[in-house]
Parts: sequence; C-alpha cells; structure tokens
Amino acid sequence: MSSSTQADDALLSASFSLYSNPGAYALLLGAGVSASSGILTAWPLFMDLVGQVATLEGEESEDPETWYLDKFGVAPTYEGVLEKLGPTQHERQRLLRGYFERSAEDVEAERKLPTPAHRAIARLVRAGAVRVIVTLNFDHLIEQAIRDEGLEPTIVASPADIMGMAPLHTLDCCVVHLHGDYLDPTSMRNTVEELGEYDPATQHLLERILQDYGLIVAGWSAVYDPVLRKAIAEHYSTRFTMTWIERSGAREEAAKLRTLKKGVAVTADADTAFGHLADGVAALTARQARHPLSVPVAVETAKRELAGRPVAIGLHDRLRQELDRLHDRPEFYAYDQKDPGPYEELVERVEEATLLPVALLATLAYWGRPETDRWWLSELPRFATGVDGSGTVRLLNLRVVSGSMLFYAAGITAVAAQRYDLLGQLFAARRPNRFNGKFETLAATLDASASSENLPDNTSRLHRKLAPLLEEALQIGREPLDDAWQAFELLRLSWAVSRHESFDRLKADFAGAEEIYQPLQRECRLIEQSGRTPDQEKQQGRYQAWQERDRALGQIGRLAPIGSPHVLASERDERSDWAPSRLIQKLIEDVRSGGDDGALISEGLFKSSGDASVAIMAVSLQISAIARELIWKQLPPGGGFLPSAIWLDSGLPPAAAC
Repeated sequence: MSSSTQADDALLSASFSLYSNPGAYALLLGAGVSASSGILTAWPLFMDLVGQVATLEGEESEDPETWYLDKFGVAPTYEGVLEKLGPTQHERQRLLRGYFERSAEDVEAERKLPTPAHRAIARLVRAGAVRVIVTLNFDHLIEQAIRDEGLEPTIVASPADIMGMAPLHTLDCCVVHLHGDYLDPTSMRNTVEELGEYDPATQHLLERILQDYGLIVAGWSAVYDPVLRKAIAEHYSTRFTMTWIERSGAREEAAKLRTLKKGVAVTADADTAFGHLADGVAALTARQARHPLSVPVAVETAKRELAGRPVAIGLHDRLRQELDRLHDRPEFYAYDQKDPGPYEELVERVEEATLLPVALLATLAYWGRPETDRWWLSELPRFATGVDGSGTVRLLNLRVVSGSMLFYAAGITAVAAQRYDLLGQLFAARRPNRFNGKFETLAATLDASASSENLPDNTSRLHRKLAPLLEEALQIGREPLDDAWQAFELLRLSWAVSRHESFDRLKADFAGAEEIYQPLQRECRLIEQSGRTPDQEKQQGRYQAWQERDRALGQIGRLAPIGSPHVLASERDERSDWAPSRLIQKLIEDVRSGGDDGALISEGLFKSSGDASVAIMAVSLQISAIARELIWKQLPPGGGFLPSAIWLDSGLPPAAAC
C-alpha cells in the first residue's frame, strides 16, 4: 500500500472518530501549522530577536545563539533577549507586534493570514467536532479563523487565564497557548531552559486535557519540549487513537512517543490533512441527513406494492412519513439560526435528505396511477415555496432545493413513462410569489439552477445529483433516461411559452410572417430543384421574409425561461429550418404528424398542435443562440476545432462532460 493511500485511510478513520465522538478529540498544533502563513514561528523568531541584539552591539554572527552565550555568559532566553531590545513591557509588546500583526506591505502581499489548515480546523470547530485546541505558536491565526466562522473561542495564554475558567467540556471552543502569546511577552517560552517546567496551573490543565481527550498532533517535532513529551507519555490515555501528522518523516523523539502511545502516523502537510478531516466530517454529516431506509430497498418495496391489485396503503403511509420528515428538516429554518453554517453545506444536507423522497416519487410517477398521483402532487408547490420569515433570501429558499429535485424527478419520470397528462399537471401546478403575491407555474419558475444559487457549477449540479438516482430507481438505461431529461426540459420551456399571456398575439404575428415566407420558399426551391438559380429579386424577397419570420419567432422564444437546461444542442444552420437538437427535431415532427390527435395534444399538455409546433420552434431558436455562444467559447487561443454540439447546463461538449 502506498504512503498516500495509508495517509488517506488514516485520515478517513480520524474523520469518522471526530464525527462519531464530537468534542472528544483535542488538537496539538506546532510550528508546522503556521509555517506557510508568512509569520515567523517560535525558533526562527527567537533567532531573529537574538540577531537584533547582536546588531545593537555592533556585531554580526551566523550563529546568534552561540554569539549570545559568548557575549553575555548565559544562554539566551525570550525574557533576557526582550529586556535588551525593549526595557519596558510596552516597548517589548510593540516590538513583537511587528512580527505578528499585518502591515500595509503584508496586506498587499496577502501575508500573515490564516492558512488553509487554520480554516479547516475552524470548520471542525464550527461543526462541533473539535472544542479544545492546544497550540505551541504565539500567533493568533487559529483564533482569527475561528472568529471568521462566527464563533468566539475562550483563550488561555497564561496561568492567570486558567484561574476560574469554566470546565473544558462546557466550552464551545478553548484555545490554549501552551508556550505563551505574543501580546504577553512574559508568557512566551521557547528555549530548553524556558521549557524546563510549566507553571503548576498550566501543568494541571495540560494533564486534564491528555487524560480526558484524544489527540491529533500536527506540525510538532517533539524535539525541544521535554516537559510536554513527558506529560504525554505519562498521562495520555490510549483509549483514543492518537493521530500524528507530519509533512515528512518524524523526528526520533516524535516517533518514539507516537509508538509508545500506539499512535497512527500520517505523512502529509497540515493544510492537506486538516482539509481532508474537515471534508470528511462534513460528508459524514451530510450522509446522516438521509433516513436509514436505503434507496434501493425503498424503490423495490414501492414497485412491489404498486404491482399489487389493491391500493398500496403501506406505500402511501411511507411516502407521507418521508415527506413529513423532509418538511421538518432544520436546514429549512436556518435563517433563524445565529450560525447556520456555510450555505453549500446546508444545500448538501438538504440534497441528501431529499434523495429518498425523490426515489419514491419517481417510482410513483413511473408506475403509479391517477389515484396514487394525488398522494404527492399537492406537495410540490409547498416544497417549491420558500419558508416565511426574515433573513437572507437564499436561506429562506432552501426548501426550494428539495422542491426542484422533486419536480424534476417527477417530470422526467413522467416523460419516460409517456404520462403526458401527469406532466401537464406538474407544469400547471402553481406556487405563490412571496414578493408580489401572485401565483406562478412551476414550469415557468423552477429550472435546474433554481435550487443551487451561488454555488460552483450550479447549472449542472441538479443533473449530477439526480441522474444516478433516477437511473438506479427506473432501470431504463442511461441513454433513454438522458433523452427523457432533455425532452422534459424542452417540453417544460415550450409549455411555459404556450401558456404565456402574450403567446396568442405573438403567434398571430408569426403566422402572418410565415404566410408570406412559405410561398416564396417553395417557389425558390422549385427553381433550385430544376437546376436554375432564382433571380436576385426572388432571393432577396425570400431572405427578407425569412428574417421577418425569424424575428417573429424570436419574440415568442424570448418568453421562454430558458436558464441552463440539460440539453445537448448545436448552433443553427441559417440556410435551413434544421433544429439544433435531434430531440427538438423529433418533437416537431411528432407534433406535425400526429396533429391534434397526437399524445401531447390529446392528453392535454398543449391546447393544439399549432400551439405546440410554434412554441417548440421558438424554444429551438433560443436554444440555438445559446448553443452558438457556448460553442464559440470553446475555441482554443490561436484557433482550432470547435465542437459540433454543447451541453447547455455545463457548457461542455459531450466528450468533456462525461
């Protein structure tokens, strides 16, 4: 097994321990955690201070420690060095602030900021996985990162801070500066002499932590702190597995101590390791959002009950139970919480909690009947409406994450089952607009990105989440499912266009333009088929009529709430009426050949074949324009080949989107 695989396994195990035992582990952070921040860590800082003393004495040395011993007859200590550089407490604090606090140059260079490790640790604190942090560093980077997460840590930087402090297990977060804090120079410890013993109160607190908590160590070599090594050896309980994170091979002292305590070594830098730990805890938290009843079991049970002749009462009750559980998700009421956490994590938990209801709904939409449709149809407008309250709009709309998933799952499944009567009911379902009090149809307002605003790759997120689940639930094959998804998007957009209040007026304008264009088109084509070329006047007339027809069709197309649908499309060939998608072409041909007796019309999805044909062509024109823009964005610098088609949601050609 490779070292990277071993590290991943160890971090996965540690993530599970942090998640399963929230607050049971403490962190011990050494200089390696702050090394990339731009702040000098303990020993380099100390040597820089000693070098400044040499400069004041008018001397220079490549070995400041030896120079100091030779010059003054004693080994350098923080207290002694600082007294020579700044006789008063105020002067010593001012001197140290220059090392730790940001100057204008630091701001410009983005130095002296919390590292990714500090940020990841702060996420663990916010998640409740870690509450006690022992740091050997003088900086305040970990406190800054925790405050950026909206939490205020309890700080222990001197024996005086320990007196009267609340029990550790009652604190949301406690940061213990074991070697001191730069704001209190008298507390700073770094040399072997200074670290020869701790104050009794500090020693007692350290022993309590080692006895009561597990330990995750990072960035500490264990070389220069014999008292801390001794305390761990004598007081750390092996009932918790120690995890020791080191960028490279451990020093001899660290390896001996880890072996003695049966610890696990992780070879990784602090940024990577704590990032994995925080991501692991977040993933486990999201996974817990799903009810233990697995999706495959739920789907198979639903299919079996639907196959029976009597109404599946058990399935009805199970669906009701799952929808009620989803309604009660605490994330929907995050707007009322002081610290709800990052929006992306809230969305992930909601998505995970919605998967089981989605699977049940898809099963019912595919194999169900009108009487079973009534079990859930009224729920979609409720989930598609944000909760009432005051706060950030995206937090109020977290319920729409579930609503979008349920709406798409039911609609795509209805298309796959050719249940166009059900599809029409889904499209026509209405939700209230919380801002103007009017009602709006789900077809016009719920698109693929409605559930994931302000998130990376939000336009293709819904497809990535739902497609594998629907493929597992329906078992109809990946390609047929993808065709059903695209057809759902095209029908949703076309239906919304056909029901718009301006559609009839604009359709009449288009019909007038079409009436002029079609005779000119037929006449020119007959001439061309005979091997001749139409004269310039006829060609110009046809072109102008075609432009007017397209203008009228474009006016209708702009009624469509296009968004970023999961549709594979090409740019339009302006020399023909060729559609940008094979599915659009098929829909148009089916509508024209079936007339008003076709399934889309007879089952009530569209009022007439004429309405359906015009609406689909108008949507086709808009999709073609979007595809053209996305395709040309794929042109490599300096030129090259362009893809023939593009996915409108991801903006990627078919091969790259796989």
